[in-house]
Amino acid sequence: MFTMKLHNLNIVTFTFFLCFCFVLCGCEDSPKVGNGTDKDSDVLIVDSVLTEDTTWSAGKVYTVEGVLEIPPDVILEILPGTTVEFGRDALIKVRGTLKIGTPISDVVLDEWVTLTSDKSNPSSGDWIGILYDHTHDIDSFVKGAVIEYADIALDINTASPTVTDCVLLNNKTAITLDGSDSKIQYNTIHDNEVGIYTLGRQNRPRIEYNNIMQNDVGIWCENVQSIIEFNNFERNNYGFRLNVKFDYNISNNWWGVIIHDEIDKVILDVKDTDIIEKVLGTVTYEPISQFRFEDTGPRE
Repeated sequence: MFTMKLHNLNIVTFTFFLCFCFVLCGCEDSPKVGNGTDKDSDVLIVDSVLTEDTTWSAGKVYTVEGVLEIPPDVILEILPGTTVEFGRDALIKVRGTLKIGTPISDVVLDEWVTLTSDKSNPSSGDWIGILYDHTHDIDSFVKGAVIEYADIALDINTASPTVTDCVLLNNKTAITLDGSDSKIQYNTIHDNEVGIYTLGRQNRPRIEYNNIMQNDVGIWCENVQSIIEFNNFERNNYGFRLNVKFDYNISNNWWGVIIHDEIDKVILDVKDTDIIEKVLGTVTYEPISQFRFEDTGPRE
């Protein structure tokens, strides 16, 4: 009898040991979400298509890997205070509605939304960016966001989201406007290879009240219908580059100086045959502002 009890005890002990090892190994092998930290708030999104309206909450860190698609008739809202990190070549493709940050109707900015690389040592072009793909949607907006380290941070293609009160930095291109009537207002756009790239001929985006600073090219223009005024162009290698054969007037802006010869040095057009071989139009910029605009950039 004693031998049987001892045998049963050994079986129970061995079974308990196996269960303990299984639980321990299972915990060690469990995948972590988000960017690999132990935060309960992290959320990982991998090659996904949203199927319903979705809200990303403040205080959480969302990591996007691959392509996240917002299909037609679906809304993604990213609330103020949210951080989104993007893996290598990650992309948000907008075919529905994307609302980022403080609502347009709110006068005072809430907390910032941060859209950035997930790398510990990030660089421009780490992630692809946000592509607005023929949405024809007027409800999308970006307000109160810091967007950095993308290839094209906001690639707006036949769409017209409002982009206001944002900081766009360390991107290859901060904003591309192709067939867009977007309002690009009250932003600081600095330390990008290209600040804003305009394309198309039939649309009239408004680029106003921005600080466009320390970029290789502040605005690369192929859409001479664009309205570009009341901006501060400062310390760019080239503040404005015309890249079509049509003439363009970019009046009512501050160029950091009021001396015409100095302004001419930061504008590329038909006169710069030693730099550009293609046939270009002429850029005129009178009248210029005599002073730096103070009511530009994010209205915090």
